[in-house]
Amino acid sequence: MAKKTELFPKREERVAYSGKAGADVERNRGKKGRQKTQRSRKSGGQKGNKARKNMQLTPKKAGIGVAVIVVLILFFAFFHKNGTEVFVGEESMGILSTTSISAEEIKTNLEAQLATTVGTNVQVNEEIRAEKLHVSGDRKKDICTMEYLMPKLRNAVTYKVEASVIFVDGGAVAPLATAEEAQQVQDKLKEPYLPQDENSNAEISFVENVTVENQFVDSAEILSVDDAVAKLTSTTPVTTTYTVKTGDRAGSIAAEFDMTLEELYEMNPSAKDAVVIGETLNVTEQKPMVSVKSVETQVLTSVEPKQYETQYDDTKPASYQRVIQQGKDGQKKSTIQITRVNGFVTEEKEVSKEVIREPVNEIILKGTQ
Repeated sequence: MAKKTELFPKREERVAYSGKAGADVERNRGKKGRQKTQRSRKSGGQKGNKARKNMQLTPKKAGIGVAVIVVLILFFAFFHKNGTEVFVGEESMGILSTTSISAEEIKTNLEAQLATTVGTNVQVNEEIRAEKLHVSGDRKKDICTMEYLMPKLRNAVTYKVEASVIFVDGGAVAPLATAEEAQQVQDKLKEPYLPQDENSNAEISFVENVTVENQFVDSAEILSVDDAVAKLTSTTPVTTTYTVKTGDRAGSIAAEFDMTLEELYEMNPSAKDAVVIGETLNVTEQKPMVSVKSVETQVLTSVEPKQYETQYDDTKPASYQRVIQQGKDGQKKSTIQITRVNGFVTEEKEVSKEVIREPVNEIILKGTQ
């Protein structure tokens, strides 16, 4: 087998170019080698310097880190909030060893305990504050439990109790302990004006706008049922007018309004001479805080009287008179509505009428000769 001829010489068999070209190649090769060596030395020196520098800074950084940790520990130890101080107004009641409770929670618990004792809902008057703080050594003696704190709070506060308050025309007038007692008061006010006749039907209401609302009041303000009735029926004098009717006299008008004649004459100088039907007089009326209005409906059966009819006969003498048709009274059923205020009739009207039996006219025949 023929030996393969090498086209190119091996690296170690190559020879430099002769002449100037060869010399240039050798010079360039040597120059590149020297530059590479210098770069390697420079890089190695820089890395060494950086490593030495890092080694020199490490103790300084470590010291700073330790100082920061110490400061954080001291800050936590002296300023960390680990308790809650409870105040009633400006007075401290004690410190709870927790920061997870609010003033609203404390107030809610306090009002719930007071409500259990009193028997109704209550509302604390004073402001209750809960301030977070760091409990230092000299304040640790003030730390207490909630069980110890609550009795102190109960003794330190005042409170209002929930009551059923009767309002008249928007104004609070009579606080009662319960809604049942407020209803009893209203029933007692209406009771004197209920109709006595079992056959009559009456609607009883108040002239004023009377309502009941729940409010918190001082316990000393709550009235008994009887005291509330007395307050609501108490009167004050007010001036009103009265129209004179048939049969009225000055004395009877004064008596009707609990006035003396002198008081009536003072308000109406013309009444000294006489009172005239249809005349309007000024009078003083004792008006209670609450007036009761009753609208009573009565069904009455009444007689519808017969009518008389006269017929004439010119064939009969003038003395002649004879009933030629007997008359008969009729009967009707009327529904009457009577309105009273505090027992006094203010209006009476017939709202419906039903004829049960028509009246029959009685006819009389008379002579005319």
